[in-house]
Parts: sequence; C-alpha cells; structure tokens
Amino acid sequence: MPKDCTIIVPMYNEEKRLPSFLPHLIEFVKKRTDYTLLLVNDGSKDHTLEVAKKLTRGTPTEILTYASNQGKGAAVRKGILHTKTSYVLFIDADGSIQSEEIPKMLHYLKRYDAVVGDRYHPHSKLKRDPTRKIIGDLFNTLVFVLFQYNVKDNLCGFKGFKQKIAHTLFNELKTTGWLFDVELFYRIKKRGYTLFKMPIAWEHKEGSKIKPLDPLKMFFQLLLLRIRLWIE
Repeated sequence: MPKDCTIIVPMYNEEKRLPSFLPHLIEFVKKRTDYTLLLVNDGSKDHTLEVAKKLTRGTPTEILTYASNQGKGAAVRKGILHTKTSYVLFIDADGSIQSEEIPKMLHYLKRYDAVVGDRYHPHSKLKRDPTRKIIGDLFNTLVFVLFQYNVKDNLCGFKGFKQKIAHTLFNELKTTGWLFDVELFYRIKKRGYTLFKMPIAWEHKEGSKIKPLDPLKMFFQLLLLRIRLWIE
C-alpha cells in the first residue's frame, strides 16, 4: 500500500525523552502501512541523533539532520518540504501526545485543509502543569490582541495539513523559531484555508525548554513578528 501520511518529529536535545516516546510511535507506524515516519534533528548538542539512530535501527524511519540549531520552525519546514505523501503532520518529541491521536487527525484532514490539536477544546483531556498553563494563557491572549484570529491554543505541538497546503504555507514561512505556529495561523487565515481545532488527550512531560524570562521575551518577539507581517 502506498504511503498516505508522513509523521514528522522535530528534535532538539531530546536524548532523555526519546526512549520513552519514540518506540511507541515506531510500533504504531509498523502496524499501519499507510504511514511513514520522518525525524528531523535540529542541530542537537547532546546525543539525540545517536539515540534516534539506535531506536530506529532496522525500521524504515528516515532521519534528516544538520549541524547547527536553526529553530523548531526551520526543522518542521525542512520535514514538510521533504514529504511527498498526501497528508503530513508533526508531533512533539516529548511524548505529551500519544500516537493514538494520529488517526483522529488524519480522519479530519480528509475534510479540512489543516487540523490542529486544541488543549482548550471542551472535550480535550489534560494533565497540565499550572505554571505552564498560566504562561500559555498569557501567550494566547497576546496573540489574539496582536493578530486577531480565532485560535485559543497556538503552541500545541500537534498539527496536520494536506500536503499541497503544507508546502504552500511552509514555502512562505519566515519564522524559524518557536513562534512559527503563530505565523502559520496568520497565513492560514490570510489564504482562507479551512481549519479544524481537534480535541486531544495531552499530558505535561518534564524537560520543558521554557525559561523564567520567556514571558517577557515572547511579548517583544510577538510584536516584532506582527510588524514584520504588516510590512510584508
């Protein structure tokens, strides 16, 4: 059976979390011949690449890798533009979202141009860290004020697209870092693509890369992104 959907996992310094997440995803893909798995190593400084190669040995998993860290947006973009399947999605390497959510997303992608995991959906099932929730709420409020689109959960690391839509969006994408999701939603609205916000099961995992000063940084970075898109 030809592959129908590519699952992309962007990775940066994930040597500790990959062993508990990746084997389950590999088993999921093995049992479903219409999926293919693509890992993108975003210039990790630890042993992420070695761990990924060891865990995927003997499987048809493909790994893209490069030496210097370029940001999550750049990693997802490289993976997206590498794909040839009808549908493509990306999922975080931390294991907060389990592989069982993937067929649900693919189901909705048959009807919508883009599908995103929404932790604020009333039917989502969450185990959240209170501090992360406060930071997330602040971030989403700032995004709404500056960009005026109707998405409550901007940073959930689980998003999928029809392939042609994905290639159009990511060819236009200018943001290489973690704010790329905001630019994606901006471009989805601008182009009039259909978007479905999907309820998910999500569980907080230790090892967050959020730092104490990030809320202040996020405000200035969002403001700069808004200005950049205004003058585009």
